Amino acid sequence: MRVTRNTYWTIFILIFGVLGCSKKESTLFISPDSETTGLKFKNTLTPTDSLSILDYLYYYNGGGLAMGDLNNDGLPDLYFTANQGPNALYLNKGDLKFEDITNSAGVMGKSDWQTGCLIFDANGDGFQDLYISAVVGINGFTGHNELYINNGDLTFTESSKAYGLDFEDFGTMSAVLDYDQDGDLDLYLLNHAVHTQESFGRVDLRYTRNPKTGDRLLRNDGNVFTDVSEQAGILGGINAYGLGISIADFDKDGWPDIYVGNDFHEDDYYYHNNQDGTFTEQLRSAFSHISRFSMGNDVADINNDGWPDLISLDMLPQSETLLKTSEGDDAVQTLKLRTQAYGYHYQYSRNMLFINQKGKNFTETALYSGVAATDWSWSALFGDYDLDGYLDLFISNGITRRPNNLDYIKFISNQEIHKQINDSRLVDQSAIEMMPSGAAVNFFYRGQKGVKFDDVSGPWGSTQLSLSGASVVGDLDRDGDLDLVVNNTDGPAGLYVNQSINQDTESQNHEHLDQNNADINPLNNQQNSGLSISLSYTPLNPYAIGTKAYLYTEEGFQYREVYPVRGFQSCSEPLLHFALPAKQSIKGLRIIWPNGQQQWVDSGLTPGFNTLKYSEKSLGLEAHPEKNPPPEFLFVPEAGNLGINFTHKEDDFSDFNDQKLIPYKVSDHGPAYLSFDFNNDGRKDILISGGKNQRTQVYTANKEGFEKEPNLGMALDSLQEFVDATVYNANGKPQLVLAAGGNSVRPSASVFENKVWPMDQLNQVGIPLEGDLANTHVVRGHENLLFVGNFCGPQDFGKAVPSYIFRDHQKILQIDNLGMITDALWMDHDQDGLMDLLVIGHWMSPRLFIQTPEGFEENIEVFPDLKGLWRRVVAHDLDQDGDLDLLMGNWGLNSKLQASMEHPMKLWHNDFDHNGASETILTTHRQGDDYPLLGLDDLAAQMVILRKQYNQYSAFANQPLTKIRGLDFDQVHVLTVNELASGYFENQEGNYQFVRFDPQLQQSPINTFLVADFNQDQNTEILVGGNYFGVIPFQGRFDSFSGAVIDHNGNIHSSADYGLDLWNKSVRHFDLISRNNQTYLIVIFNDETTEIYRIEF
Repeated sequence: MRVTRNTYWTIFILIFGVLGCSKKESTLFISPDSETTGLKFKNTLTPTDSLSILDYLYYYNGGGLAMGDLNNDGLPDLYFTANQGPNALYLNKGDLKFEDITNSAGVMGKSDWQTGCLIFDANGDGFQDLYISAVVGINGFTGHNELYINNGDLTFTESSKAYGLDFEDFGTMSAVLDYDQDGDLDLYLLNHAVHTQESFGRVDLRYTRNPKTGDRLLRNDGNVFTDVSEQAGILGGINAYGLGISIADFDKDGWPDIYVGNDFHEDDYYYHNNQDGTFTEQLRSAFSHISRFSMGNDVADINNDGWPDLISLDMLPQSETLLKTSEGDDAVQTLKLRTQAYGYHYQYSRNMLFINQKGKNFTETALYSGVAATDWSWSALFGDYDLDGYLDLFISNGITRRPNNLDYIKFISNQEIHKQINDSRLVDQSAIEMMPSGAAVNFFYRGQKGVKFDDVSGPWGSTQLSLSGASVVGDLDRDGDLDLVVNNTDGPAGLYVNQSINQDTESQNHEHLDQNNADINPLNNQQNSGLSISLSYTPLNPYAIGTKAYLYTEEGFQYREVYPVRGFQSCSEPLLHFALPAKQSIKGLRIIWPNGQQQWVDSGLTPGFNTLKYSEKSLGLEAHPEKNPPPEFLFVPEAGNLGINFTHKEDDFSDFNDQKLIPYKVSDHGPAYLSFDFNNDGRKDILISGGKNQRTQVYTANKEGFEKEPNLGMALDSLQEFVDATVYNANGKPQLVLAAGGNSVRPSASVFENKVWPMDQLNQVGIPLEGDLANTHVVRGHENLLFVGNFCGPQDFGKAVPSYIFRDHQKILQIDNLGMITDALWMDHDQDGLMDLLVIGHWMSPRLFIQTPEGFEENIEVFPDLKGLWRRVVAHDLDQDGDLDLLMGNWGLNSKLQASMEHPMKLWHNDFDHNGASETILTTHRQGDDYPLLGLDDLAAQMVILRKQYNQYSAFANQPLTKIRGLDFDQVHVLTVNELASGYFENQEGNYQFVRFDPQLQQSPINTFLVADFNQDQNTEILVGGNYFGVIPFQGRFDSFSGAVIDHNGNIHSSADYGLDLWNKSVRHFDLISRNNQTYLIVIFNDETTEIYRIEF
């Protein structure tokens, strides 16, 4: 799906990137053969001289699939679409037997290329109808979208023109919703673009409607649908490659919102329902980054907090070979061009799992959750397949051939070959054969408490390679568990029959459950079981599309919404499904019908299949509303910011231009922050440093707030980038010390000199502090002691640089090979009255230096050997046992960087290619060895010798670092990391044991903590700040952490609940300041405006 025949293919590659079973008793699912079930449908592709993947980029996308009850017998039927052949309708006869009634029903389909299909009641006659999307107007495709009206006797009449639905677009799928809340069902038509000269350009292409590629919103006006796309705010540009759509009430305001997944360069769309017939596209205010090649998606409340979450699929593979032979993320400069010049959002080539933050925005956790890499993925379907109370995930996978293969791209990018492809069908066939097969195994992931998933594909019954696309979920056999059906390309349809419920137990189908069934006791089951509920609402919305439901048990609640269009080109059964874990009793079911009225059911619920009818006499009950207690204090934005109007500005320098292989930037460690009474007037003033070419600024305190101090010497040093600040007493006089960082100049430059100002000479030029030229990260003063911690040599990531301890301006200790220092803390560890020094950093364990009357000696016994990418340390008695524990910010676990004690991540530093400059190569452990994180193009950009060693990506793929030809390892220096989680070191009688934080605090690097009693109740809380943007696109920005508050009971809350706006911002410092008996929080960001919050309680 990643190629096109047109001559703009090469431009697209250069600028945007190429992309956008048998029964086993031990498995959760079995797959009966087609002779047993009668499901013999096969979507067969037949390439011709004029039609192949080279002519139509979505040639391999596959057909559509829908599940729904078409004859009102209580059993869901199946409808398959074929791209080039006849569609098929299979009647569910019960006992997992199906009958092909396509010919007698008259629903074969007439369009040349058919895609997604939808089952819904278009005319409100009580029988569900079929609506099929088609691609018309390219490659000679004829036809139109088709609407088959159900005649009630298992025959259908094609009536699309009469209903205004006979569109001749580049159709992908349609979705059903009542967007205007008028009681009938409206339609959203998802279309897709194809590559033309016009489809590449700036983001504002989306605002010019294209009649073929633009999505449509169709309002139901009785027996006709009216296109209201433009007035409703639906985008319809020539650059939208729509592949996925999900409907949900994301902000729970009672109105359905829409998420659209777009392939290639166009952003996804997130439409917020304005409740007046219009939508506002709000992607950037809710999603900090998205999938690069968005495909199918799905919505469900995966963490049981009552808010719908979202997964968006992409194509990141797991295997080392595929990783190194597949086109992936943009290059650094390409991403910069796409976001800054062309205006697109941040996109990365991997699945995204978005966790809803109470309707405000989303935290993206796919890497932490274990579902980021599922290869060429199409449909995502959540469901509690094992009935344990936690939602699981199915992902269909596979493509006939892989057009993102790098050797193939190299082949067709050759100008001579490219010309021949346009002139000769023989070369076309050669090009196609260059693409490797993309057959793959479908994925099952088992959910658990929180947002983590485990890959259980094999144990649950998915072991066969296939080309699986459109997929649906429902209760086919009415036993209370969820079954799956898949439309495979060039293979028989797939059926996964769930074995969670013992098939030998007595059937538990229950019809017409209502409030009169009070004689049935609430369920108290002894084994896991399931509850399937088919809703019956009104004639215009018979299956209650848009319904929300909460099932309450002793363990909490499960939340569901009814929207059948899910996954990719698929319509699942419109069903409520809940798990009933063993020995949990049901407290009740709360139904919120599409009109907003509520119904409470606390009897009659039994395992298996049930129907529930809308009844006016049972409405209006406010049962078990979800109540979140208000926070004990709030951070309220302070108007005017108390006069501190400072915006830190990073310059445009990219560390990756010269050091292409380093894992993250060195140039973005600022700003420095310091609160100190500089003018000795009894009030604490504030210093904030700027980025390169930006002046460091001091704000002096007055009665009302602060005012800018214009006449200080450090403001003149705008060429220096200061990244840390401290005060210490030298020879009895206070000294201001600023640490110089950055990475944009050569090692001999004076801009790397750390500077000292006597406090009475702040209006003078700073005095250089003795020491090596280095990228300093930390200066920490205590009384007459000063520690200077260096990170690395300028433009030499990984090179060990000495750090120093000064006393009264005299260097008393040089510490070689200490590490890449990021923070330090003076504390009296051994309680002997002398301050000891704790140092943390990257690629190192915490190190403690004990002060004695003779000097400093390292104690190597108190910390375990946990080498991390440690970023911040704060001492606090967490367990209130009288000693200090240590809060430690680390890289986090939501990352492509992976490390453990058994399999550490490694940083290899050496002049590998003998060019006189050192290189840095990062490896992670895969398949029993250390493999470079990056691919051949990235490594060869830094070490051109590799181009001579490897002329094919397939030859380079699957090579451990030490087996790569042409590299010298004789003088290599290897650094390691074996712990990436943030957490705390618990002080156990002077020795420290590490405890990881809960998952909420592992979603981004943690940069800072603030321990304080914010509401003055004699209990301390901990404010946590994070996010970090200085990484290459392969890793992707860490930008969706909203910060956190840890209350005095250890519970973790989003800081947004307390009024803070930290999402999509890189927090560097917190501090408390007081004015006029009011306490304020100051928040310092990298490359953002400083914020002041008033604390209210």
